[in-house]
Amino acid sequence: MRCRAALLVVAVLACSTPAPAPSGSPARAVRGAPQNVILQAADVPADYVIEKDDAMSPDDLANGLGTTPPMLKQRLAFGYIRSFTKGGDPFVCCVIDSILITTADDAAATTTANDFRTRALELGSILIDLGETIGDESRAFTFQQPTADSVLITLTVLFRYANVVDAVEVTGRIGSFERTYVLEFARKQAERLRADAEKR
Repeated sequence: MRCRAALLVVAVLACSTPAPAPSGSPARAVRGAPQNVILQAADVPADYVIEKDDAMSPDDLANGLGTTPPMLKQRLAFGYIRSFTKGGDPFVCCVIDSILITTADDAAATTTANDFRTRALELGSILIDLGETIGDESRAFTFQQPTADSVLITLTVLFRYANVVDAVEVTGRIGSFERTYVLEFARKQAERLRADAEKR
């Protein structure tokens, strides 16, 4: 069985305090429904199907971030995950996940992203450099999990865009996909968030 990347929370970015919006201009924010701004079927190859498409419970989100539901409630944090799989038995490649967390504002998103980073490192993720920044700022992580007949690797790009934190992940057997493959989907996810923010 492959690892559940959403539960392992295998990536995050280190964030700086966001600059205030110019006087008289509203702060940019993503306000669309999570299921509408998260990665869509049109963003992944045609031979992938949706495996999971659900809101995260407050307890699951808090456990994944290493915090508490009351703390997340203060930030108005809400988690949503959508996973696509290519299937196959035995599993080789790939599962594509987008884990999206909306929050009240940039500051809440920054704190949430820092929680991601801390938790990811605690769980054994390793910081890597994929040579590209996605969104406002980003970090990439790798996580390996041995199975009975192979080793699965999850590559994650986590970034913040305005009031949203998003982790885009690709999981497969080692050697079954290029490291930069995850960047393709992270770019598409960032563009969906940007497009929504610019509507308002």
